[in-house]
Amino acid sequence: MLRRLRAMLRPPRRFPPTREGWWFLAATLLVGVAAINGGINLLFMIFGMMLSLIIASGVLSELCLRNLEVKRRLPSTIHAGTPFLMGIAVKNEKKKIPTFSLEVEDLLEGRAVERRCYYLKLPAGRMQETAYKHTLGRRGRHRFTGFRISTRFPFGFIRKSRDIDSPADVLVYPALVPVPETIIRAGLAEAGRNQTPSRSRSGDFHGLREFRTGDDPRDVHWRTSARRGRFFVRECEEETGRTVLLVLESARLPAEGESAEDASKAFEAAVSLTASVALALIKKGLLVGLKTADAYVAPASGPGQAPDILEPLALIQAQPQQGGARLNVAGDTTIIRIVPASPAPRIEVEARAAAKRSA
Repeated sequence: MLRRLRAMLRPPRRFPPTREGWWFLAATLLVGVAAINGGINLLFMIFGMMLSLIIASGVLSELCLRNLEVKRRLPSTIHAGTPFLMGIAVKNEKKKIPTFSLEVEDLLEGRAVERRCYYLKLPAGRMQETAYKHTLGRRGRHRFTGFRISTRFPFGFIRKSRDIDSPADVLVYPALVPVPETIIRAGLAEAGRNQTPSRSRSGDFHGLREFRTGDDPRDVHWRTSARRGRFFVRECEEETGRTVLLVLESARLPAEGESAEDASKAFEAAVSLTASVALALIKKGLLVGLKTADAYVAPASGPGQAPDILEPLALIQAQPQQGGARLNVAGDTTIIRIVPASPAPRIEVEARAAAKRSA
């Protein structure tokens, strides 16, 4: 009873013959027919040996596929259209029997990806890890459903395989595109207009001035003080005025003579440009935020801000809206508005209480 239950719970195997296997099966059938028709003992012996090879191939391949644990090593970030490495770790949980010639395929939404990971030999009780390169062309959530492990050991007559359930969801960020230098310069210029020097110790270096009563001794620039014979302190630029808010407009309705597909492509181009500009400004050290029709990310700096901005961009959907989004931001915030348009997104850079300028 227990054996029947295990057989029912065991995932089904696939064992299609390879091209060499079909030739060998045909040869075995011919030898068997000749042995029966001729009654020749030598042909019966050869026929039995060929059958034993086929049976041994099925038994040994089954041993190779048993008691294997497969894990997926997800990359930290995945961008649409950019190749990434997916790590696959396999552990042979058998105590004495090694596994030979193992192939592992990742199943993406039920279908095997094009790349395979190959393991020549997995000793008993050992784990090995390798990776395959893959590219996902669409942003958003993708679901890996499991693995397909297979082997042609020992003679290559059949390719026995079975599927292993191992679901995992991955979030694919928007594709990255080149960012025109004029956009970065315009954004930095508008952000720099509102910067003021202060004694903040966290901003960028602004200059030197003579020491005054009340200054922090930790800000003394000792090399310049020693050279000039009097104390000088560093002045830094405070973070106020270094804030940039990216505003992504929703897709507008298709214009006259424009198809829905063209409008969708224009929106995807705007999403990719927004993500690329955000990463470029974060690398510059600015406080970057995001505003869309259904999401808001407060401006912040540092590498941890990038995933917070990229996640809503990966999930955003095109939805028509009338006019631009109404903003309630501080007066020292620079706004970079990205509007879907054909053939390229329209970019507008503006500062609070400043005239709008198109980049």
